[in-house]
Amino acid sequence: MYPNKLKMAKIIPIFKADDNTNPNNYRPISLLSNFNRIFEKLVYSRMASFIEQNDILSPSQHGFCKAHSTQHAILDIVSTIQENMDKRLFSCGVFIDLKKAFDMVDHKILLHKLNHYGFRGVINKWFSSYLDGRTQTTQIGSHISKRQNTTCGVPQGSVLGPLLFLIYVNDIQESSDKLKLFLFAETRMPYLSLSQSSQCLGST
Repeated sequence: MYPNKLKMAKIIPIFKADDNTNPNNYRPISLLSNFNRIFEKLVYSRMASFIEQNDILSPSQHGFCKAHSTQHAILDIVSTIQENMDKRLFSCGVFIDLKKAFDMVDHKILLHKLNHYGFRGVINKWFSSYLDGRTQTTQIGSHISKRQNTTCGVPQGSVLGPLLFLIYVNDIQESSDKLKLFLFAETRMPYLSLSQSSQCLGST
């Protein structure tokens, strides 16, 4: 069981761009207890080791990955375009921006995918406890809202959040055998890029 006191977050809205009166233009960052970060770092270390040993993450995933960055994603995309040009193929790409991606993670689906990738038994129950019953308040200046329950999502600003999100979207490349996918995420906003190579439809 994960202690309830460590599942209490204070949300600080960070302004991104455009109209500062539009709530959608703020990124919610979760401030969590220091003890929570210690727990999460321990679990993250074990998870990362297991994921690396079993080669779980898709090679198309960039960002939040060891030796893979968003710059590598751009290089792979450019390289694919150049290969298509050499083969006299056209290149065409579809770019998908997942807004509020961390906030939209469905806990049941995430737990099912964790089980699929080998996080079963006690550790899966631990993650269920970690995700369930989370609460948060929002602070703007000196004003703090009432505490509310969160029923979905992984905390932005947490240690485990990015890794759990990568597992959540890891199987998206299985959605098509004709598209070549380049996935990348960074701290400001997660993104997905889809591409395909053929005589009529190329890659990005």
